[in-house]
Amino acid sequence: MLHLHFGVRGGRTALLRDTQKAPLMVIRPFELPCGTLMVFIVNPTGGVLGGDHAEIRVTVEAGAQVLILTQSATRVQPSPDGRPATQDVHFTVAAGARLEFHPERTIPFAGSAFTQTLTAELEVGAQFALTETLASGRVQTGERLAFLSYESRVQVSVAGRRVYLDRQRLVPGEFTRAPGVWSGQDYQASGVFVGGPVPADLPDVPGVLASGVSAGGAVWLRGVAARGPVLDATLSGARDQLRAAMWHAPPVQVRR
Repeated sequence: MLHLHFGVRGGRTALLRDTQKAPLMVIRPFELPCGTLMVFIVNPTGGVLGGDHAEIRVTVEAGAQVLILTQSATRVQPSPDGRPATQDVHFTVAAGARLEFHPERTIPFAGSAFTQTLTAELEVGAQFALTETLASGRVQTGERLAFLSYESRVQVSVAGRRVYLDRQRLVPGEFTRAPGVWSGQDYQASGVFVGGPVPADLPDVPGVLASGVSAGGAVWLRGVAARGPVLDATLSGARDQLRAAMWHAPPVQVRR
């Protein structure tokens, strides 16, 4: 369990309250040159196991600017009894606040099962961004699409009105290559940006990354690639492009 509450004190974004319960924890926040407060979520264990449940709650008050990252990839370990590891993430962002969540890659090991629900509730005038990537398995060891199941549900609402919904359920079964979603690729990316004007020029890298606008005005991203670094670099470029166009924000300068 990890509950974080951010606000503004003395003109600067501050972590006002945090409740941590192993294995989830945060290390000391860092203030970036742009004034955004950056926090790393840390899981010191070897990964998540079948039957594990993680709960993350984040509240951001008006005027605060927060960037949340994870220190390492989420490694989903095998589940001998088939029970999924579950994660429930809930964000609440006030008007005039910004929250970005860009976790490291999720890697489902052979025989693993993972289910995640992410809900973001925004006030009018709030800014929110999410980007995440998923591997087909431990690709470097030749393990591809050997997990039992992967399920994800991401929903973003503004003033109680849903503006974005993305649901995925991947069950590889007997196949070693995904015939539809991934084709012959091994890495997938997705993302959503909310708040600010929709730019006239959206990120588009043929064969790697596509983007569009939902009926509710959220900008979405979807990408696939054969190599993780290629997808990561493309996603990072798209993120900087959208932050500049929608929020007039400079590129994020991450301190590790």
